[in-house]
Amino acid sequence: MSTKTIKLRTVVLNFQRIIAVFIVYAKAIYLAMFENPIFAASAAKVANLYPDITALEVAEAGFKRTKPTHTISERNAALEKVKADLRSLRNDVQELADADPVNAESIIESAGMSSKAQALHGKRQNTAKDGVESGSVELTAEGAGHHQWRISTDELTWTLQSSSRTASTIVRGLKPGVIYYFQNQRMLPNNEESDWSQSVRIMVR
Repeated sequence: MSTKTIKLRTVVLNFQRIIAVFIVYAKAIYLAMFENPIFAASAAKVANLYPDITALEVAEAGFKRTKPTHTISERNAALEKVKADLRSLRNDVQELADADPVNAESIIESAGMSSKAQALHGKRQNTAKDGVESGSVELTAEGAGHHQWRISTDELTWTLQSSSRTASTIVRGLKPGVIYYFQNQRMLPNNEESDWSQSVRIMVR
């Protein structure tokens, strides 16, 4: 029996290592999404992105002064905040693209983001389902091997969970009736890490 091939567009964030270039990139996404009716549901997140970019600019300039007014830790914290904002927006854009495959590429481009084609041949995907015990969730990740996991109730503040040597894990002790979001990242050779996955959402029973 043949397997149906599903072609999707995956949203890609191109984070640059040079902070100044990264800031320009983040501003471009902000300008593309600000007051864009396509992303009306993400308006609050877009609005929060601007002051976080500004804070990063201030921290970067302060860190580079002859007499620094900001520490590298403060700069890095501001950088991670903007990255988290962008990842959350990427997830929103991905949801819109998945809901409208015909126009997915134009939706992604209108957000100032990039995309890549992805063909799925019935392979394992990121999933979250109720566990056997009340307050538990069974998670599955794309790709084999060692994975890191994290959890959130708002997609803004994340808490790391225990890592696993496989592409699945069980999270226990969750509050029934609460909606949780989960992400994972594949641990690569030489202590490298992949990007965090898109969120999977579940209301715990």
